Amino acid sequence: TIAEAIYHQIHGTFTERSFIEDIEEVSGIRGDLHLQEQLLSDVLKRKVRIDSVEMGRSMFRERLSGKRVLIVLDDATEFFALFDLRECHHWFSVGSVIIITTKDKNLRSMHDVDSVFRIDPMKAKESLELLSWHAFREAKPKEEYHFLAERVVAY
Repeated sequence: TIAEAIYHQIHGTFTERSFIEDIEEVSGIRGDLHLQEQLLSDVLKRKVRIDSVEMGRSMFRERLSGKRVLIVLDDATEFFALFDLRECHHWFSVGSVIIITTKDKNLRSMHDVDSVFRIDPMKAKESLELLSWHAFREAKPKEEYHFLAERVVAY
């Protein structure tokens, strides 16, 4: 994803950082506490155990206050409250970056967001080429896989 590419490009300039992929899926499987534990463990560079969402919010606020952080939350929907993101920009250090990828078009109105970048979906031809580069290491799928590759892209 674009957010992952940006993370890998700039993460070296941050000592406190976390990239959490597929938040929607992870939360559904492992639960909300796991997301908070993962973020805190990444940023604090040690295993963190929490007992409640409120405890996680409190630890997030206390341990990260005044620090310059890079946080990337990929595929977020309803999980902003877990990390207290509505308030955090007031207590992070200058230069902190929080990147959130979401399909929620109302994100800007729901939260205090500095910038919104809208990414248009790829066209079928572009998607087929991207799939082909990853699956076949060439711009087009081999003839025997062309129909299947087109169906994958359409799905």
